[in-house]
Amino acid sequence: MKPSDFLRAAVAQERDGKVEIRKDQLQALMGGELPDAIKKAREIHARGKKPQVVRVRRSFVRLEKFGGTVETERKPLPRAERPLSAQMITPKGLTLKLYLLMLFAAQCEAAVGKEWPQPYPIEPDAQKTDSWEGLVATVAKYAGPGVQASSVRTNKIRQIAQAMKALEEMGLLKSATGIKGQVRRGVLLLCENGKSKDTGAASIPYTVPADDERFLEIPVGFFTNGWVHVLTNSEIAALLMWFDVMKFDAMHVAPEGRAPMTVGYVLSNVRHGFYGVGRDTYETHKPLEAFQLLDVHRPSKRYDSGKWKDFEEDSSGMVCHRVVLRDGAFDKEAGPVVEEVLKRRDATNEWRRPFGGFVQPQRW
Repeated sequence: MKPSDFLRAAVAQERDGKVEIRKDQLQALMGGELPDAIKKAREIHARGKKPQVVRVRRSFVRLEKFGGTVETERKPLPRAERPLSAQMITPKGLTLKLYLLMLFAAQCEAAVGKEWPQPYPIEPDAQKTDSWEGLVATVAKYAGPGVQASSVRTNKIRQIAQAMKALEEMGLLKSATGIKGQVRRGVLLLCENGKSKDTGAASIPYTVPADDERFLEIPVGFFTNGWVHVLTNSEIAALLMWFDVMKFDAMHVAPEGRAPMTVGYVLSNVRHGFYGVGRDTYETHKPLEAFQLLDVHRPSKRYDSGKWKDFEEDSSGMVCHRVVLRDGAFDKEAGPVVEEVLKRRDATNEWRRPFGGFVQPQRW
């Protein structure tokens, strides 16, 4: 075997192992906390203001000024210089998911332009049955006997507290108690631009984005059907980028016999310099397409590997993938859809849609 073949085989084996781990974790979620978390989200939505979308200020996802040109995919923008959403792209951790859940809960209870008067505590109590423990779904395992042993519940609460600490360091929330070493009973949610970090004691409280502000929109089914728990941090960060692109920088095309589509695309320098999104996160368009959330239209001269047929430096035909958000993308419960795709991915080594959900990729 050639060294290059050995390397490709090793990479494929590592990738397949990750898919199998993800499938096992998903099945554990579906048989554990996911149904209760979905039920709680739907309850909060039904008794509240029933928003159809959750508004997220654009500054959470996109830098206001160009962050700089990136020479190679291997050297992206330093993490601290990326937008806050891209800073939360990690293999594990609840930071991004928890903050989005906070925005969802806030907009279920607070009017447009208003603050959220009573954010939830981590754990429920006699006065407040809503909590982050109930709204978050995790695979928190029992650590076993010994001094460091923790119950599953204690482990989950620790994960939430760690995510809150990270959000506090980013200037996205403020502890209501601030007592070191104790579980935070409540928080003050801060504006998602993170500028509270630069104002010292004068924190900027979160308000639901007003109509005249620049914000992207997350369909409410992302929360009430469990997608926020099932997707990876990279997939969520990529979705936020696509939501932003489709709202502010999209083109509108009218396929023959159909209504116009909102089509998004992003150039490499924009992806890096404004969104802080590297190649690995961008490539999540493959699983997102397999999950039937996006339709991806590929340039006719571009291979799936990213290489170009008849490459020329000055070619005007070199265009990016075009991405369309599918109608009703988040209307199905996430667990069964993703589970079927992961099983197929594990068996075929390809990202494919479930039977009946396949759409032949179009070429531009």
